[in-house]
Amino acid sequence: MLKIGGVTLISMSEAVKMFGISDETLRRAIRRKQLQAIRVAGRTFFKPKDIERWKEHYYNELRAAAVRARWERHRKKRKRAKAKESEPNPENH
Repeated sequence: MLKIGGVTLISMSEAVKMFGISDETLRRAIRRKQLQAIRVAGRTFFKPKDIERWKEHYYNELRAAAVRARWERHRKKRKRAKAKESEPNPENH
C-alpha cells in the first residue's frame, strides 16, 4: 500500500489478492487502456476504486463473453456429433 497526497494506492500483488483477478488480466486491461495504473519506482499501483469500476464494467463483460463463446463452441460440437450419428454408415449395409 502506498499513500500519496491523501490517496491510497495498492500494488499489483495486493490488487490480485484483494480482487481475485490475475496479474496478467490486470496488465491486459492497462494495455487496452481500460484501467488506469500508476508506475512508481518500477512498480505498478492502482486506486482501489478504479479496479472496482473496471471489474464491474469490463471484467464481468469479458467473463460473460468468454462463457458465451465456450457455450457456442460446445453447441457446435454437439451439433456436428449429432449430424455424424445420423449419417448412413456404409459399413453396416
